Amino acid sequence: MKSIPKPLYILMVLAMLAGMIGMQPVKPVQAISPDLRISQVYGGGGNSDATYTHDFIEIFNSGSNAVSLSGMSVQYASGIGTGNFGSNSTQITELPDITLDSGHYYLIQEASSGSIGAPLPVTADFTDTTPINMSGSGGKVALVNSQTSLGCNGSSTVCSPAQLALIVDLVGYGGANFYEGTAAAPVLGNSTSAQRKGGGCIDTDDNGADFEELTPAPEIRLRRPIRAGRLYIRSVSL
Repeated sequence: MKSIPKPLYILMVLAMLAGMIGMQPVKPVQAISPDLRISQVYGGGGNSDATYTHDFIEIFNSGSNAVSLSGMSVQYASGIGTGNFGSNSTQITELPDITLDSGHYYLIQEASSGSIGAPLPVTADFTDTTPINMSGSGGKVALVNSQTSLGCNGSSTVCSPAQLALIVDLVGYGGANFYEGTAAAPVLGNSTSAQRKGGGCIDTDDNGADFEELTPAPEIRLRRPIRAGRLYIRSVSL
């Protein structure tokens, strides 16, 4: 068998190595805190057939350490509209300088569209004075490591890598055109909320797989679930 000339052999080896390097997977953008996540979203507050008078957003710390919410915000954008996350004061809630302990929730009361429904069964940990009026059926909510508008919506205004890096967690529900994974969380009604499975513990970075449509069940900081990975049943208001 005819041998390959040494210079050509060296070039072939170098080309193979270059190809192998080029095939290395790109690392995904890391969330600022993999432990903080949006655990529940309810946007039907005060509407016809509403369970409660007010919308709310619930955050959960699934990690083993306390996490500060200082400098963070929750930002809203419509499911398919052209408005950006947090584009005005009624699309963003700046979070206070508090520390959320391991295994605890943080309940944020948002806007009301009317008087239908009952008051939230627990006093919210934080009430926004310029509350977000979320859609009862579909929208986009982001937990952001900033208190200024993201300046994008993930669709008509694409989020840059720098903007994506500020998103700690994202939930697109209903017909939303921006969400984690392969599908949005379910379409909701005025009497249902999008709830993260496992009491907030399940996070596969796929909104369609991680959330289910259930009767709203808001939780606050003073209540603590069983640790992530174990059986958990949300409290039931009678």
